Amino acid sequence: MSTRSRVPENAVLLSSSQFVRTAVGFLFFLFLARRLGPDEYGRYMFAFALSEIFSIAGDVGLHEYSIREIARRPEELSRRLVGILVLKTLLSSCSAVIMVAIVPLMGKDSSTSMAVAAFAIAQIGYSWFYASTITFSVRQDLHIQAFLWLLEKLLYAGTGAAVLLAGYNFVAVAFSNTFVQFAGGILGVLIAWRKYGPYVMRLDRQKWLPYLKAALPFGLIVAFYLVYFRVDSVMISFFRGDAEVGQYNAAYTLVSALLFLPSGLVAALFPKLAGDYRSPTDNVDAPFQKAGRYLLVMSLPMAVGGWLLSGQLMGFLFGAKYLPAANALAVLAWTLPVWFITFLQGNILTIIERQKAVAAVGLVNMIFNVLINLVIIPRYGFTGAAATTLVTEVLGILQMFYLLRRNISLAGTALMGLRIALLSAAMGLLVWLLRDRLQVMVTVAVAAAAYGGAVLALRIIPLSELAAILRRRPQPGEDEIGPVET
Repeated sequence: MSTRSRVPENAVLLSSSQFVRTAVGFLFFLFLARRLGPDEYGRYMFAFALSEIFSIAGDVGLHEYSIREIARRPEELSRRLVGILVLKTLLSSCSAVIMVAIVPLMGKDSSTSMAVAAFAIAQIGYSWFYASTITFSVRQDLHIQAFLWLLEKLLYAGTGAAVLLAGYNFVAVAFSNTFVQFAGGILGVLIAWRKYGPYVMRLDRQKWLPYLKAALPFGLIVAFYLVYFRVDSVMISFFRGDAEVGQYNAAYTLVSALLFLPSGLVAALFPKLAGDYRSPTDNVDAPFQKAGRYLLVMSLPMAVGGWLLSGQLMGFLFGAKYLPAANALAVLAWTLPVWFITFLQGNILTIIERQKAVAAVGLVNMIFNVLINLVIIPRYGFTGAAATTLVTEVLGILQMFYLLRRNISLAGTALMGLRIALLSAAMGLLVWLLRDRLQVMVTVAVAAAAYGGAVLALRIIPLSELAAILRRRPQPGEDEIGPVET
């Protein structure tokens, strides 16, 4: 008996939830940057970046590995979840202790050190939340995960804004995040327990080491990419000062806010494909081409628009204090289409059990990025760091395409990308003609409307296909993002 795949529904749901979540988070960071100014905002973002790097030790790949393995054997969920929860608690606690212990060695002021400690402790609560989301992903009940994501962001933004309005500094904002992460973690675990329990309480500690070894390639992937994404902020802080960290992260926040688009689609795609594909030689061209088409349609015009409107966007959104970040934004905007496709490539490679290859790409990117930044950042500051990020991303996507050369049609991807690039270039011409005549957000709205209409009119995304997804029902006879279950 045929049943309908929940991938389109989950993709729309997660992307919609992530859109609202990202919008709330972006508005809060916008308020935070304006309220604190480049120097204090830079100190806050230094603490945040450092905690992101250390969060690697609190998971070591357990999240992604558990989703893949339990999606293939759902009966394992009730037996494994308690052990995963306890193991993640122990790992994140050790990570927090190490992070707090080394902060005094970095020579940072007491306020920055306190903010680092707040983010370190928050890792424990966040590990509980991530453990609970394994159940939602495996069951494909991603509406619960979407709700929790959104609630967490609303609480974080609300408490952080209240703290700032009450006259407290960035350290208090960091501790408000600690409270929210613990509350979210407890709520997530309770929901999972009530909805999918009871769970086997046996911990099977003798199996932890083999489980960690199997998860390690996933952990290395996350480790290499987190270090690569966050180490530039730490290096800018030491080489150029916290004010430049604030400038860089203003531009980086504007670009990274858009990463909810691929994450929602791929989060919905991952458990479905994990259950269907089992061999490194599997052909994944159909889901890759369809997901890639949507990702490029979204990201390429954003890159063009961000490049052309960088100065106006920074001035309008962050204020005159952050205008020096316009050049960094103009460069970082071009990372969007590369990020989007690389994110998809990496997840598909892990699904077909080539996570070690993805980890190798992450290692190459991390080493390259760190070495180049050691030369570039002292001389060119945060704008140089932005350029290094773009070059590293291009290096990464080329490696990923090489790894997938037997699983996808490179010619098909190139042809699809060329069509969308030409349409994005036409939209860029419209933006260039309008940017000095209209207010920046009006220019964005006009260009987006024209581009969206052209995408539908030229059937790059047929209206019928879009309507079917919005109805959460695949079209008869047409491939969806992942095959129909039978």
